[in-house]
Amino acid sequence: MKTYFSTSKPLITLVLITIFLSCGNSPLDVDVSDVKIDLKVKHFDQDLFQFTSAITPKNVEELNSKYGLFFQDFTESVINIGSIKNPNIHYQLNAFKKDSYINEIKVDVDKMYSDFSSYQNELESAFKHYKHYFPKKNIPEVITYISGFNYAITTDESYLGIGLDMFLGSNYGAYAQLGLPQYKTAFMSKEGLVAGAMLGWISTEFELSQKNADLLTEMIHQGKIIYLLDALMLDAPNTVKISYNKSQLQWCDNNEEQVWFYFIDNNLLYTKETTEIIKYMGEAPFIQGFPEGSPGRIGHWLGWQIVKAYMQNNPTITIEQLMKEDNAQKILNDSKYKP
Repeated sequence: MKTYFSTSKPLITLVLITIFLSCGNSPLDVDVSDVKIDLKVKHFDQDLFQFTSAITPKNVEELNSKYGLFFQDFTESVINIGSIKNPNIHYQLNAFKKDSYINEIKVDVDKMYSDFSSYQNELESAFKHYKHYFPKKNIPEVITYISGFNYAITTDESYLGIGLDMFLGSNYGAYAQLGLPQYKTAFMSKEGLVAGAMLGWISTEFELSQKNADLLTEMIHQGKIIYLLDALMLDAPNTVKISYNKSQLQWCDNNEEQVWFYFIDNNLLYTKETTEIIKYMGEAPFIQGFPEGSPGRIGHWLGWQIVKAYMQNNPTITIEQLMKEDNAQKILNDSKYKP
């Protein structure tokens, strides 16, 4: 495979980009002050640990009445202790609640998230934008929980669950003890919480329907997801939206042309080889065979650039139309993408 990367773009390109960005407002900068939503936030992590004595079958009924489907998913899938219909489920819940390791986690969660109001405000803003672009879409309940380091985000049609123990900071000691690599923990922090939650929600709301998709289709799909984050979280830095640090994002910016021609020259866009797709789309500290500094998931980033070009060159296309467009080749062609 051909590889030929420089480490910088011509200065004139960066100057022109700066001038372009300074002209006019972004089309994504919309006024949502009149958008009305009723975003409910519930704290299962607090309600589960509120019982000073042992959890009883009656307490299980109370939790089920308040949390419904989420409670069922929590016991069956998140902490894997069985169905809430099991008459002995309260014993398993007590074992989870009394576990010394879980209690240490809860102490740390309570310290970091004692006041959730700022995150609630950010989530409300993001969902107002979501309602603006998709007025017929459902706004979920937001439910916080402690998962025992199992799941950061859980979703269903009616709820968006956030595992607070998965956002305790990139250097949180337990993450290293679990063997989680730095490239995975980098945005497991309070700064990444809202973006992670919104990414989890829209990824399940807009799933890739095509089976055995080629690399281009996978790239464009992920590009659409990140572009939607652009629309929902205008003030969030790009690093948070794609989970890259500044140097990784700079590497992509500096090498955009070379990355694109690498894909073209090596006939990668239409490959359906699983190993190739995983190489460019999967989580990894770097791309094997690429120069030093290349981040994993380069296909996500490249798809994002194509989608941004598509929306820039087709200003009448709405966000809703973008998310409904499943023809990746059409998006590429109409984007006139040329780094």
